[in-house]
Amino acid sequence: MGVSLSRRNFIVGLAATGVLAGCRPDKPVEPTRFEELEDRYQALIGVYAVDLESLATVEHRADERFSICSTFKAYAAARILQMAKAGQANLDAMVPITAADIVVNSPVLSPAVGTRMELREICAAALTQSDNAAGNIMLRTIGGPSALTAFARSIGDSQTRLDRWEPDLNDAAPGDLRDTTTPRALCGGYRAILVGDALSGAGQFQLKRWMTETTTSTRRFRAGLPEGWTSADKTGSGDYGSTNDAGLLIGPKRERVMLTVLIRTRTLRRDAGPFNEAVAESVRSVLARLGHS
Repeated sequence: MGVSLSRRNFIVGLAATGVLAGCRPDKPVEPTRFEELEDRYQALIGVYAVDLESLATVEHRADERFSICSTFKAYAAARILQMAKAGQANLDAMVPITAADIVVNSPVLSPAVGTRMELREICAAALTQSDNAAGNIMLRTIGGPSALTAFARSIGDSQTRLDRWEPDLNDAAPGDLRDTTTPRALCGGYRAILVGDALSGAGQFQLKRWMTETTTSTRRFRAGLPEGWTSADKTGSGDYGSTNDAGLLIGPKRERVMLTVLIRTRTLRRDAGPFNEAVAESVRSVLARLGHS
């Protein structure tokens, strides 16, 4: 699938670059083709982006399925914030951390075994450091993987499904539909929780804060952002080179772009990747296409 811009948004883009006015930028940025990136990295790259001002879109393999990996954690946190607003969850509740909770990649909760943590601290651990034990506790709080799938449907995401818990959901075996999403669907869901009306104002503020404070985006989205830009995003990683990032890109002039990049190897190597630089280059290509390079 190639990159897609609607006719209207293409004209908007031409006007923004001065083409319709008969002038050309001094140093136009040539976006890297996603097919070129795929050949370079021997990977399949799924992209969906929408500029929230112009509504221009960029897409590549936007409706193909990729493993969701830890990007589910933003949905889980959003659902907990919904529940807290409705009085169905308490962010100040003290949750006991036991040895049975600990799974691979639990840097925050592992040293906390035998103590208690506030639910809000557990959400922060899941979103800022992608702590897997924290992710499972969030899932347990909302009712398990099927409840996360139901939440996705409630915010307009008709494709995302979660079937397993951490760390099994990261297996990402080719052809396995479990624990998968599409770039278009996940981007739409993140748009609903980060800038839409899925959450209250206070809930959305808290979610954005957690996602802005993430430490796992440094070599992915944030490595590809121009100077002055930042992001509120959630990464994910799994087998077969699964390398994900999704969220909101925010420019110095309050530009806003929703973006999802989902990558997997096009080989059969389970230990392939991660494709961090491919994510960063995808960010650069998307922003160049939208006139933000």
